[in-house]
Amino acid sequence: MKKESKYALVTALKNYPSPPVDQQKLQETVKEAAEVLRQAQASRRTSFGEFYMTQLRFISWKVWAVQLLIVLGMGLLLHNSLQEQVRNVQLVMLTSIAAPLLVIAGIQTLTRSLSCHMLEIELSTRHLLEKLTLVRMSLLGMADLIGLALLAVLMSAWMQMEIAVILLYLLAPFNLTCFGCLWLLNRVRTPNCGYYCLIYGALVALMQTVLAFNPSHWLFESSAIGVWQALMMLTAAGIAFEVSGVRKTCRSLETASKMLM
Repeated sequence: MKKESKYALVTALKNYPSPPVDQQKLQETVKEAAEVLRQAQASRRTSFGEFYMTQLRFISWKVWAVQLLIVLGMGLLLHNSLQEQVRNVQLVMLTSIAAPLLVIAGIQTLTRSLSCHMLEIELSTRHLLEKLTLVRMSLLGMADLIGLALLAVLMSAWMQMEIAVILLYLLAPFNLTCFGCLWLLNRVRTPNCGYYCLIYGALVALMQTVLAFNPSHWLFESSAIGVWQALMMLTAAGIAFEVSGVRKTCRSLETASKMLM
């Protein structure tokens, strides 16, 4: 812009000064704008149920398919073994292998933020990373428990055993696998943390397989129920402790991301 034109523009603006600002009306405008923004955000806010269903769709259908195949495969193995008159102890130990396998099927969903470098995307959402992680954990956990409960019902009907006892035999290795994976997630914060969890779950399944073909009968006697119950309580307490650690980890990641922004 030429100096003459700039000078003329400044002179014209000085000849027509802006009217005085009414502070009361300005405050009213700010309040009305804030109210409009609040109403707009409230209209877009999802309920807890809607948020749950949204996360259900975000979990890959392949995860659900693998979990279903594990349950169906174990059910078929149980049915065929019964026809071959395999001993009950060996059947219980073979079926309990489904517990670590179900955990393995969903562990990558929990660790993909680090393993697939999706942390920045998930931290930019309107929902807290802690909330996202806990909802996904609960969804996968409920699906695993439903699968184990179905296997327990089948075993109880086909083997004439108490369903409470069968659930104890199935949930103890499930809790043990969940506790180990959570322990690793809280202490190995690298893109490879999911693979460490897979290795741990595979070792638990391998140990159960070895025990299934070399069954220890004393483990399934009535006198050993207390040992299984103690294992259940200890692993449940460990899971609760490690879940609180996962929450702290998510909060620290959110805090660190905000400091970098």
